[in-house]
Amino acid sequence: MPRSLSGVRRGVATALVVAAAGIHCAWQTFVSMSGTRAGGKPNTRQDAGIARFAESDAVEVDSREDIEVWDQTAEELSLDMRELLVTDANVYLVGPDLDSYREDIKLVAERINYTFMDFEATTLAAAGELTGQLEKVIAVPPLTGVTRLPWKVMIHGLIVWLDPDGWERRDVRAREKIRKRKFPKKKAAFGPEKAMEFGFNRPKEIDAADPIDMWQEADVHVDLQARSDMPVADHIMAAVIDAILRSPPKWRSWMKAGKVRGTIPTDYETPYQVRREFHSYGMSPRLNKLLKA
Repeated sequence: MPRSLSGVRRGVATALVVAAAGIHCAWQTFVSMSGTRAGGKPNTRQDAGIARFAESDAVEVDSREDIEVWDQTAEELSLDMRELLVTDANVYLVGPDLDSYREDIKLVAERINYTFMDFEATTLAAAGELTGQLEKVIAVPPLTGVTRLPWKVMIHGLIVWLDPDGWERRDVRAREKIRKRKFPKKKAAFGPEKAMEFGFNRPKEIDAADPIDMWQEADVHVDLQARSDMPVADHIMAAVIDAILRSPPKWRSWMKAGKVRGTIPTDYETPYQVRREFHSYGMSPRLNKLLKA
């Protein structure tokens, strides 16, 4: 037999051996990925590892569902606050010292993808233009926040009282009781009543309000002394989330009651909810559990 022919046979044999080795390696890789060993026996070690990983992931999700809002991460707080601001309403911040927390307020606006601005309106017409602008975090200066002008506009958004002094938050009854003590009802004078004066420029017979009493009317109270070790930006977002969940919008309870009675389809969503799902970045496991409860 010629030497050239024997060399060709040896090359073919070597190529077949290499190909067989490659096929065997590929088969072993496929078997290990599919969770079975050669011979059809289950790969119990890998299956157990996958099961442990899935179980640990499920346990982690369950644990994140039951935590307090104050223990959530900055990412979870940002997602939940943005999700609960379903109407894209403006957020107004009032308080005695907003300049010291200006960077923290800007950080909150950045996290929820809002625009930060200062309240600079001096007339009611200029302030009323803010009602047509959405997705704004507006800082109201202390000397402006104790006047009646901004409050006529702020009621259309979410008012947050940034309290560095740790005042006690009073409910409506306590505030009304204090107001009656400060401004007792005057006794009727003897004799005929004074003639009423008509006119737009007539001064109102209302005494100036206490700044603390005005800030007590805010929707959210951020007591910075209660959790001094918590970052201010996280504290603001956590307080907003806690206040909204403690006093949710009426339409949520009406929708839930309607779905229970059957007058509304169980999969019905309001236009705000549909838009929020389209533009949403998600929510934390905790909020997902609470909204579906």
